[in-house]
Amino acid sequence: VDDARLARQELRTLLSALPWVQCVGEADDVPAAREAITTLAPDLVLLDVQMPKLDGWQVLSELRRRGNTPVIMLTALDQDVDKLTGLRVGADDYVAKPFNPAEIVARIQAVLRRSARSVAEEPTGLIRQGPFEIDLRSHEVTVRNGEQAHALNFTLTEFRLLVHMARAPRQVHARVDLLHACLPEGDAQERTVDSHVSKLRRKLEDVGVI
Repeated sequence: VDDARLARQELRTLLSALPWVQCVGEADDVPAAREAITTLAPDLVLLDVQMPKLDGWQVLSELRRRGNTPVIMLTALDQDVDKLTGLRVGADDYVAKPFNPAEIVARIQAVLRRSARSVAEEPTGLIRQGPFEIDLRSHEVTVRNGEQAHALNFTLTEFRLLVHMARAPRQVHARVDLLHACLPEGDAQERTVDSHVSKLRRKLEDVGVI
Protein backbone atom coordinates (compact mmCIF):
# COMPACT_ATOMS: atom_id res chain seq x y z
CA VAL A 1 0.00 0.00 0.00
CA ASP A 2 1.76 3.14 -1.25
CA ASP A 3 0.61 6.25 -3.11
CA ALA A 4 3.93 6.35 -5.01
CA ARG A 5 3.41 4.42 -8.27
CA LEU A 6 7.11 3.76 -8.87
CA ALA A 7 7.54 2.34 -5.37
CA ARG A 8 4.59 -0.01 -5.90
CA GLN A 9 5.96 -1.14 -9.26
CA GLU A 10 9.38 -1.78 -7.79
CA LEU A 11 7.96 -3.84 -4.96
CA ARG A 12 5.60 -5.77 -7.25
CA THR A 13 8.49 -6.66 -9.58
CA LEU A 14 10.69 -7.66 -6.65
CA LEU A 15 8.11 -9.79 -4.86
CA SER A 16 6.54 -11.39 -7.93
CA ALA A 17 9.93 -12.86 -8.85
CA LEU A 18 10.16 -14.78 -5.55
CA PRO A 19 9.24 -18.47 -5.95
CA TRP A 20 7.36 -18.60 -2.62
CA VAL A 21 5.10 -15.61 -3.41
CA GLN A 22 1.79 -16.64 -4.99
CA CYS A 23 0.12 -13.27 -5.47
CA VAL A 24 0.96 -9.58 -5.06
CA GLY A 25 -1.85 -7.07 -4.68
CA GLU A 26 -1.46 -3.31 -4.48
CA ALA A 27 -3.33 -0.18 -3.49
CA ASP A 28 -2.54 3.53 -3.80
CA ASP A 29 -4.69 4.93 -0.98
CA VAL A 30 -6.57 3.88 2.14
CA PRO A 31 -9.99 3.05 0.56
CA ALA A 32 -8.29 0.89 -2.08
CA ALA A 33 -6.21 -0.75 0.65
CA ARG A 34 -9.31 -1.66 2.63
CA GLU A 35 -10.90 -3.23 -0.44
CA ALA A 36 -7.75 -5.14 -1.45
CA ILE A 37 -7.14 -6.48 2.05
CA THR A 38 -10.75 -7.64 2.37
CA THR A 39 -10.71 -9.29 -1.07
CA LEU A 40 -7.27 -10.89 -0.98
CA ALA A 41 -6.92 -11.76 2.75
CA PRO A 42 -3.13 -11.35 2.44
CA ASP A 43 -0.51 -13.21 4.46
CA LEU A 44 1.37 -9.93 4.96
CA VAL A 45 0.88 -6.22 4.26
CA LEU A 46 3.58 -3.69 3.31
CA LEU A 47 2.13 -0.37 4.38
CA ASP A 48 3.31 3.18 3.66
CA VAL A 49 2.68 5.83 6.31
CA GLN A 50 2.35 9.08 4.37
CA MET A 51 -0.63 8.93 2.02
CA PRO A 52 -3.31 11.42 0.94
CA LYS A 53 -6.32 12.03 3.19
CA LEU A 54 -5.79 9.10 5.56
CA ASP A 55 -2.44 7.74 6.68
CA GLY A 56 -0.98 4.30 7.23
CA TRP A 57 -1.36 4.48 11.01
CA GLN A 58 -5.13 4.43 10.55
CA VAL A 59 -4.97 1.40 8.27
CA LEU A 60 -2.74 -0.38 10.77
CA SER A 61 -5.13 0.40 13.63
CA GLU A 62 -8.05 -0.97 11.59
CA LEU A 63 -6.11 -4.14 10.77
CA ARG A 64 -5.30 -4.70 14.42
CA ARG A 65 -8.94 -4.33 15.42
CA ARG A 66 -9.92 -6.91 12.80
CA GLY A 67 -7.16 -9.47 13.28
CA ASN A 68 -3.44 -10.08 13.32
CA THR A 69 -2.31 -9.94 9.71
CA PRO A 70 1.46 -9.25 9.81
CA VAL A 71 2.26 -5.66 8.80
CA ILE A 72 5.58 -4.10 7.84
CA MET A 73 5.59 -0.30 7.77
CA LEU A 74 7.43 0.96 4.68
CA THR A 75 8.03 4.68 4.83
CA ALA A 76 10.37 7.61 4.32
CA LEU A 77 10.01 8.51 8.00
CA ASP A 78 13.19 7.38 9.71
CA GLN A 79 13.00 8.89 13.19
CA ASP A 80 13.01 6.74 16.33
CA VAL A 81 9.71 8.28 17.44
CA ASP A 82 8.05 7.13 14.20
CA LYS A 83 9.43 3.62 14.60
CA LEU A 84 8.21 3.44 18.18
CA THR A 85 4.78 4.73 17.13
CA GLY A 86 4.50 1.98 14.52
CA LEU A 87 5.55 -0.73 16.95
CA ARG A 88 3.18 0.50 19.65
CA VAL A 89 0.23 0.57 17.25
CA GLY A 90 1.05 -3.03 16.32
CA ALA A 91 3.45 -3.09 13.37
CA ASP A 92 5.56 -6.24 13.05
CA ASP A 93 8.53 -4.45 11.54
CA TYR A 94 9.59 -1.11 10.10
CA VAL A 95 11.65 -0.41 6.95
CA ALA A 96 12.73 3.09 5.94
CA LYS A 97 12.90 4.27 2.33
CA PRO A 98 14.96 4.04 0.26
CA PHE A 99 15.11 0.34 1.06
CA ASN A 100 17.56 -2.36 0.11
CA PRO A 101 15.68 -5.09 -1.85
CA ALA A 102 17.59 -7.90 -0.13
CA GLU A 103 16.81 -6.40 3.29
CA ILE A 104 13.09 -6.07 2.69
CA VAL A 105 12.87 -9.67 1.42
CA ALA A 106 14.75 -10.87 4.51
CA ARG A 107 12.46 -8.89 6.81
CA ILE A 108 9.33 -10.27 5.10
CA GLN A 109 10.65 -13.81 5.55
CA ALA A 110 11.47 -13.16 9.21
CA VAL A 111 7.99 -11.78 9.95
CA LEU A 112 6.29 -14.67 8.15
CA ARG A 113 8.44 -17.19 10.06
CA ARG A 114 7.47 -15.65 13.40
CA SER A 115 3.80 -15.67 12.43
CA ALA A 116 3.86 -19.32 11.29
CA ARG A 117 5.98 -20.53 14.21
CA SER A 118 3.44 -19.41 16.80
CA VAL A 119 0.95 -21.95 15.39
CA ALA A 120 3.33 -24.70 14.29
CA GLU A 121 4.95 -25.11 17.70
CA GLU A 122 1.64 -26.14 19.32
CA PRO A 123 0.02 -29.15 17.53
CA THR A 124 -3.41 -28.34 18.98
CA GLY A 125 -3.07 -24.62 18.42
CA LEU A 126 -3.99 -24.07 22.08
CA ILE A 127 -2.00 -23.17 25.18
CA ARG A 128 -3.69 -23.77 28.53
CA GLN A 129 -1.75 -22.32 31.42
CA GLY A 130 -3.28 -21.37 34.75
CA PRO A 131 -6.31 -19.14 34.09
CA PHE A 132 -5.36 -18.68 30.43
CA GLU A 133 -6.56 -20.44 27.30
CA ILE A 134 -4.69 -19.06 24.28
CA ASP A 135 -5.72 -19.96 20.73
CA LEU A 136 -2.67 -19.52 18.51
CA ARG A 137 -4.65 -19.73 15.28
CA SER A 138 -7.34 -17.16 16.00
CA HIS A 139 -5.24 -15.14 18.51
CA GLU A 140 -8.14 -15.32 20.98
CA VAL A 141 -7.38 -15.27 24.70
CA THR A 142 -9.83 -16.42 27.37
CA VAL A 143 -9.04 -15.72 31.01
CA ARG A 144 -10.92 -17.42 33.85
CA ASN A 145 -11.33 -15.77 37.23
CA GLY A 146 -13.38 -18.06 39.43
CA GLU A 147 -16.64 -18.78 37.64
CA GLN A 148 -16.21 -15.89 35.23
CA ALA A 149 -14.58 -16.14 31.81
CA HIS A 150 -13.29 -13.05 30.03
CA ALA A 151 -12.34 -12.78 26.34
CA LEU A 152 -9.53 -10.24 26.11
CA ASN A 153 -8.22 -8.28 23.14
CA PHE A 154 -4.49 -7.76 22.76
CA THR A 155 -2.26 -6.11 20.20
CA LEU A 156 -0.04 -8.49 18.26
CA THR A 157 3.00 -7.67 20.41
CA GLU A 158 1.03 -8.07 23.65
CA PHE A 159 -0.23 -11.42 22.38
CA ARG A 160 3.31 -12.57 21.59
CA LEU A 161 4.51 -11.52 25.03
CA LEU A 162 1.68 -13.42 26.73
CA VAL A 163 2.36 -16.55 24.65
CA HIS A 164 6.09 -16.38 25.30
CA MET A 165 5.61 -16.11 29.06
CA ALA A 166 2.80 -18.69 29.18
CA ARG A 167 5.12 -21.27 27.62
CA ALA A 168 7.59 -20.82 30.51
CA PRO A 169 5.49 -19.63 33.47
CA ARG A 170 8.12 -20.24 36.17
CA GLN A 171 10.93 -18.55 34.30
CA VAL A 172 12.22 -15.02 34.92
CA HIS A 173 12.14 -13.23 31.55
CA ALA A 174 14.77 -10.56 31.00
CA ARG A 175 13.84 -7.51 28.92
CA VAL A 176 16.39 -8.39 26.25
CA ASP A 177 14.96 -11.91 25.92
CA LEU A 178 11.43 -10.57 25.51
CA LEU A 179 12.67 -8.05 22.96
CA HIS A 180 14.33 -10.70 20.77
CA ALA A 181 11.48 -13.20 21.11
CA CYS A 182 8.48 -10.94 20.66
CA LEU A 183 9.37 -7.66 18.96
CA PRO A 184 10.57 -6.87 15.42
CA GLU A 185 14.21 -7.49 14.78
CA GLY A 186 16.60 -4.55 14.91
CA ASP A 187 14.18 -1.70 15.58
CA ALA A 188 12.88 -2.10 19.10
CA GLN A 189 14.51 -0.91 22.30
CA GLU A 190 14.27 -2.26 25.82
CA ARG A 191 12.06 0.64 26.96
CA THR A 192 9.54 -0.42 24.30
CA VAL A 193 9.25 -3.80 26.00
CA ASP A 194 8.37 -2.03 29.26
CA SER A 195 5.53 -0.18 27.54
CA HIS A 196 4.02 -3.33 26.05
CA VAL A 197 4.34 -5.30 29.30
CA SER A 198 2.69 -2.46 31.24
CA LYS A 199 -0.29 -2.44 28.87
CA LEU A 200 -0.55 -6.24 29.06
CA ARG A 201 -0.45 -6.11 32.85
CA ARG A 202 -3.19 -3.44 33.00
CA LYS A 203 -5.52 -5.56 30.87
CA LEU A 204 -4.97 -8.57 33.15
CA GLU A 205 -5.43 -6.45 36.27
CA ASP A 206 -8.77 -5.22 34.90
CA VAL A 207 -10.14 -8.78 35.02
CA GLY A 208 -8.57 -9.57 38.37
CA VAL A 209 -6.13 -12.32 37.42
CA ILE A 210 -3.01 -10.50 38.68
